[in-house]
Amino acid sequence: MKLFVNPKPGSELKVPGLVWEAPTTALTESGHWEMTAAGGAMARPRAGEPLIFLLEKAPGTNNPFAMGVTVGRVGSNDLIIDDASVSRFHAWFQQDERSQQWALTDAESKNGTWVDGAKAAAKTRIVLRDGALLKFGEVTVTFLLPAALTTFVEQRFRAA
Repeated sequence: MKLFVNPKPGSELKVPGLVWEAPTTALTESGHWEMTAAGGAMARPRAGEPLIFLLEKAPGTNNPFAMGVTVGRVGSNDLIIDDASVSRFHAWFQQDERSQQWALTDAESKNGTWVDGAKAAAKTRIVLRDGALLKFGEVTVTFLLPAALTTFVEQRFRAA
C-alpha cells in the first residue's frame, strides 16, 4: 500500500489517486466499526486528515495480477482498504494505453463496487471521470487524476 506523502512545492504527481476522507460520523452505515483482524489497528482517515492512495503497482507484493492496480482487503493487493465490507480482492484499475483513460472493474466482490452512485456489474470495465465517487463495500473514495490530486494536496497543505 502506498500512501501519499507531501510532494515538493510546484511538483505535479504523475499518477491518479484515491482520496478517502473521514465520514461525518465515526460509524459505518450499520452503526458500528467493523474490523477484519482481531485487535488490529485499522488505517482510517481522521477528520481533516484524508488518506490518499496512489494508483500504482505496489513493489514486493505477491500479486499475480499484472494487468492493473488491484484494490482489496488483504496484503497481496496494490491498494489495501482494511474494512470488513471490502472483499479480499475487490476490484482493479487499468489505464488504456491509447486513450490514457483510467477504468475500474469489479472483481465479483461480495458487497459491490459503485461508480458515481451506480452499481458496477461484475467484470465490466467502467471508464472513470476525474472526481468520480467510488464505493468499495461501505468505503467511499474520490478518484482524482494527477493534476486534480496535486491541487487537492496543495490546498490541504496550505490550509493546515
